[in-house]
Order: sequence, then structure tokens, then C-alpha cells
Amino acid sequence: MNKRAEIFYKGQTFIFNIYSLMPQEQRWKRILNEINYLHVMGFWVLLFDLLLVVHVVANLNNMFEIVRAIFVLATSAGHTTKLISIKMNNVALQQLFERLDDEDFRAVGAEELAIFAAACETTRKARDYYAALSLLALAMILISQFVLDWSQLPVGTYNPFVDGPGSAGYWLLYCYQCLALSTSCLTNIAFDSLCCSLFIFVKCQLNILALRLQHLGKANTSIDVQLRQCIRYHMAIVDLAENIERLFCQPISMQIFCSVLVLTANFYAIAMLSDEKLALFKFVSYQACMLIQIFMLCYFAGEIIHCSVGLPHRLYDSNWMDWNRCDRRNVLLFMQRLHYELRIRTINPSRAFDLALFGSWQTFSMNQHQRVAAHFYKHQVWYLQLLGIWALPSSATDQHRRWHLLRFCLIFVILSGMLLLFAMELVSSISNLRAILRVFFMFATEMSCMTKLMHLKLKGRKLAGLVSMMESSRFATKSEQEQNLMEAGRVSVVNLRNLYGVSSIVTATLILVVPCFAGCTELPLSMYELCSIEGRACYWVLFLTHAISLLPTCCLNIAFDSVAFSLLTYLRVQVQMLVLRLQKLGPADGPLDNQRINRELRECSAYYNNIVRLKDLVEMFIRVPGSVQLMCSILVLVSNLYDMSTISIANGEAIYMTKTCIYQLVMLLQIFIICYPSNEVTIHSSRLSHSVYMSQWTTWDKRNRQIILLMMQRLGSPLCLRTLNPTFTFSLEAFGSIVNCSYSYFALLKRVNS
Repeated sequence: MNKRAEIFYKGQTFIFNIYSLMPQEQRWKRILNEINYLHVMGFWVLLFDLLLVVHVVANLNNMFEIVRAIFVLATSAGHTTKLISIKMNNVALQQLFERLDDEDFRAVGAEELAIFAAACETTRKARDYYAALSLLALAMILISQFVLDWSQLPVGTYNPFVDGPGSAGYWLLYCYQCLALSTSCLTNIAFDSLCCSLFIFVKCQLNILALRLQHLGKANTSIDVQLRQCIRYHMAIVDLAENIERLFCQPISMQIFCSVLVLTANFYAIAMLSDEKLALFKFVSYQACMLIQIFMLCYFAGEIIHCSVGLPHRLYDSNWMDWNRCDRRNVLLFMQRLHYELRIRTINPSRAFDLALFGSWQTFSMNQHQRVAAHFYKHQVWYLQLLGIWALPSSATDQHRRWHLLRFCLIFVILSGMLLLFAMELVSSISNLRAILRVFFMFATEMSCMTKLMHLKLKGRKLAGLVSMMESSRFATKSEQEQNLMEAGRVSVVNLRNLYGVSSIVTATLILVVPCFAGCTELPLSMYELCSIEGRACYWVLFLTHAISLLPTCCLNIAFDSVAFSLLTYLRVQVQMLVLRLQKLGPADGPLDNQRINRELRECSAYYNNIVRLKDLVEMFIRVPGSVQLMCSILVLVSNLYDMSTISIANGEAIYMTKTCIYQLVMLLQIFIICYPSNEVTIHSSRLSHSVYMSQWTTWDKRNRQIILLMMQRLGSPLCLRTLNPTFTFSLEAFGSIVNCSYSYFALLKRVNS
């Protein structure tokens, strides 16, 4: 197969060499290559993009002109991305082309050569037909415009010449647009056909591998040798697919994104230009070409998935029953590896280029689910990442990780310093009960903040998987009723987050502002004073230190508590969705209905297992910091109640009473937003068994009734989120116990002190 694979890339590299995108060996050629590349990129690409952008900005009040420019600007943006991507990866691309001619991918035997020849013919036809169609669409746009109405430019761009149609400047711009569009068209032809050719090549290799798997045991060599050769061949194909994905993932994803803009603009223009036949003809032609462009990329990439899915079946079709135990064990391991589909993924690793992406219905549904799920955590996770607590993605650079660690060290030093100063003040005021309680007023809160900080940092990698799990398709809605449940949960989460955030910030502001009413004779927090506050400079330095220390920890509390409420609400919504699905199973009027119910029961069982795994992650998120929060809340509530009992409004301490009351309410809300949604999860999960029983199970066959009996036994135990004490759960009962316990300690303390 000496250079037989060049049909997959030879024609495209010819166009790339015209634009000086491929590497050159000789020095003088490299210099000319760079000069020509700068000329093409600067004059024919970037200048054209600039004219389109200026035209859009200058006509923001004219929707037709915006659409007329966007329909070309989006295409030009994709074209620019392709040129830059190829230039930046030209050496790797050259190595990829050489890899296609490697011995690993050589076809052996008549059947394999026939598969390879068919792939060569397919790639030739795809390249030629796509090139002919693209050039035809370009010619129809340019020639029809010139013949029917040459007084208008082919596309809407900024015209730097003030002269009207027919002037030298006008014809200069007219020719420039034609040549720039031709450059874009040739680049798209070369790049898109190259991607399709490489996808076809990978599919061809998978077909050859499938043939070899099916013929295992029929050659003269031993089974073990043949199997090892197939494993190495499969590893080479996977490595080739990964290289293709790495080189072409970003420009193809950009092309798909730009295509959405082009299709949207074109549909709008087609709807608005029903009377202008020439413009309508141009938009329809371009629309058809754009759809074919996306279809080709998605179709041939999807063929790789389909071929890889069939590999385990081809291996199973081999005569493995007669092999020895060692060979069967190797086949089993290989089959388990083959069950992982080979995909060419987009920038979003959860999506691949295939016909589902082209149809976009599933993508839209998943994107909608991900957008809704993001409302449950996105702002809080952003702030936690800002503090250096939440784990960074694996793609983060070393510089990002260093800044991330630096921010964590900063907030850790702030909290540690506050706790140290609180402890020193506590020791120095050990004989004054009211002073001790004033220290506990914030000391317990900062203790819970430190617990949250360290827990999130230590468990950050596991907790980051919680976000990925929430966005996965396993928890996507399937009906309008489920969408309504998800939307109601989203609204409650957003409202609670805003209410709790505003309340906490108002309370923190009052804590900082109230000392100003006392003539600046005391500091906002009862911490150890490192210098005398009688001096104005020392006072304001300490005041600024208290403010800088208090506000980040306040926002940390807001982020953690609101995201805990969000996660628990999301878990409750998933339980409600399962209740809804169980109630809608329906009767069975025949064998087909029983098969449908059996499938739905299994799906519900798997869905419940996913909910349990989600519940375990949520419990890991709130268990330690939530338990510490409950214990610290008792200290804070007792301190606040005692402080309120000693404040006299008649002595002009109304502002202190207001501050303490608001802080008390915020503290109660802080406990409530963890206990209440946890209680809701337990209540709704306790209804699962009843929901199964409420389905019309009496008409089902024996097999389905046995499944539902097992499910009812499993669903009989409600989901509970437990504290560090496994016998104590986060619930409204726990909330009531904390309030009662706090009041009892306050009454005891008050009586002992009096």
C-alpha cells in the first residue's frame, strides 16, 4: 500500500499549499511560504472579516442588512478558524498523512483490498461532488447577481468608497468580494472534504478489523497470534481516531456553531424575502449547500460510531467455542474493550459528531437540560472556584492551578487569623460571661466556615463529579409534566438563593455599620485587638481588616448553603419525576404492553439506582459541614438570645437589637434551608412504594408483577440524609430540636447567671 492512501488527502493538500498552510523544508521556500500566508490571511481573510463586522455595526438598526452580512460573516469566521487551525497544526497534520500510509493500516487479501478500494472510491466521489456543489452555489450567487442586478454588491460589506455603482472603487470592491468568497469556498472544499476523507479512512480500517475478527481461527497462525494482531490493530485505529479528533475537533465544532448562525439567518431571510426572487434564490442555494456541508461532516463521523458498535458482535461471530481457555479469556477482555464506542467528539466531550448532532433534537434537549441544571449551582460554583476551593477541570493550565492554590491559601489565612484572634479574645475575657457570648456570636460561625472550606477542598475532586452527574442524560426530563417540575425547582432555588444572599449581605453590612453609631468606640467583631483603638489610624486599620475578613466568609456561607439547598431541591425533583413515571405505567392489554411495561420498569429501577448514587454524593457534600453547622448554630442562637435579653431599647440600643434580631433570623434560615429540602426528599421518597402500587399492576403478567414486588420492597425504605451521627437526619424534626435545645440552654444560662 505504498502511498495508496494519498487519495484521502492529496487534492486537499494541493489547495493548502496554494495558501501556504503546509510546512516546507527549504529555507527560501519557508520564507516565501510565510509571506504568502500573511498576504492571504491579512488581505483576503481578516480584511474581509473586518468589512463584514463594520457593516454589521454600522447597520444595527436595519435587520435585513444584519442578516445579509451575518449569513456570510458566520461562514467567514468558520473559514478563518480552519485556516488558523491548519497552519498551527501543519506539522502534526503532515505526520498524520504519513501515518495513513503506515504498515499498520495495510490491507491484506482480496476482501480487505476490496474494502479499501470502496473507501477510496467513496472519498473521491464525496470530494468531487462536494466541490462541484460548492462551486456551483458560489457561481449562482456571483453570476446571478452580476447578470440580474450588478448595481448591488454580491454580499453586504462595508464600502469604504463613496462613489456609487459603476465607479472604479465600486468595481474594485466587487472584484475583491468575488475573490474573497472564492478563497473561502476553496478552503471549505479542501477542509471539509479532508475531514470526510479521514473519517472514511477510519471507517475503512474498522471494516477491515471487523473482517479479521470474523475470520479469527481460519488462518494458519495460532489463535493467540491472530488475536494479538487484532488488538494491536484496534489500538492503532483508536490512536489514529484520537489524533484526528485532536486536530479537527475545534475547527469542526466552530463550523457547526457558525452553521447554526447561518441557518438561522437564512431561515429568517427566506421568510422575509418571499417577493425578492433574486435574493431568495441566493439564500435558498446557500442554505442547501450549508446543510450538505454539516450533513457530510456528521454522517461520515457517525459511520465510525456505527462500525465500532458492531465490532463486539463480529468478534462473537468467530468460532470461539472451540478455542482453549486462555484464548477465550483474552477474547472476553478484548470484547469488553470493544464495547466502548469509537467517537469523534466535539469541544463538549459529552457530544460526538453524528447524525443526532445534525438533527439537533437530542442536542437541543440535552442542552436545555444542562442549562436548567446549571441554574442549580453555576453562580455558587463560580464563587467557590474564585476562592480556590472547587476543583479545577483537568484541562486547566499550570498557571491557573497556581493562582487557584494562591487564592485558597489567602482565604485559609483569613479564616485562620480570625479564629486565632477570636480564641485570644475568648481567653482574655474568660471571666466575663457577656463578653464570652459576644465572641461566640461570630466565633461559631467562623468555625463552620472553616469546616466548609476544608471539606470542599479535601473532597473537591469527588464533588466536581456531582455537577457532571446532574448534567448527564440520566436525569433529563422526558415529558412536559417533568419539565414543569424541573422549572418549579429551578425557580424555588433562584428565589431562595437571592433571598438568602440579600439577607446575609444586609446582616454583614449591619455588623460593620452599627459600630459607627457608637462613635467609633468599638469594632464590628469581638476579636482580640492587636493595638489600641483609641488612635484613629489603628481603629480604621482594624475596621478595614474586619471588613475584609467578614465579607468573603459571608459570601462563602451564601455559596455553600444555597448550593446545598439547590442540590437537595434537585434531588427532590428527581424523586418526584420517578413518582410520576411509576404512576403512569398503565395497564397491559397484551404481550406488547407487557414488554413495554417490563422495559419501563427496568428503566425506573435503573433511574432509582442513579438517584441513590446522586443522593450519596449530595450527602457527602453536606454531611460534615452541615453537622458542624447544626452544632455551631446552637452556640450562635444561645449567644444571640442572651444578648437580646440584655439589650435595653430604652437606653438607645435599638440599632443593636435590630442587628441581633436580623442575624438571629438569618441563622435560623441558614439551618432551615438545609433541613427543609432534606425533609422533602425523605417525604417524597416514602411515596415511591405507594406510587408503584397505584399503577395498574393487576393487568400485568407474572414476570412484571414479580419485578414490581421486588421494587416495592426496595422502595420501602425512604431516602434519608444523615448527619455525622447516623441515627440523626437532616429534617424538620432536627430543625425543631435545635431551636428547642437552643432555647433550653438559653433559659438555663439565664437562670444560672441571675
